[in-house]
Amino acid sequence: GLSDAEASFLRLVEKVVDGCEIAINETGTELRYRPGILVGGAGLVHDCGKARGVGYFVEPLLALAPFAKRDLQITFRGLTN
Repeated sequence: GLSDAEASFLRLVEKVVDGCEIAINETGTELRYRPGILVGGAGLVHDCGKARGVGYFVEPLLALAPFAKRDLQITFRGLTN
């Protein structure tokens, strides 16, 4: 099934994409993603948890951020070292 870090990353995607829908079944073995528009945003906060380091969350955002409509400013909390 889906790990806690993977579920957390999907919640992060929901924060920076407007109109996306992410549905995960109860066992975490099926994922349905409906894309939206990458908007970015300022003042976002995301809890990384303790399962993975902050790089797990930052690296994909670095690839997506140049395509967002607005600047992306996000504060990460949790295991950040």
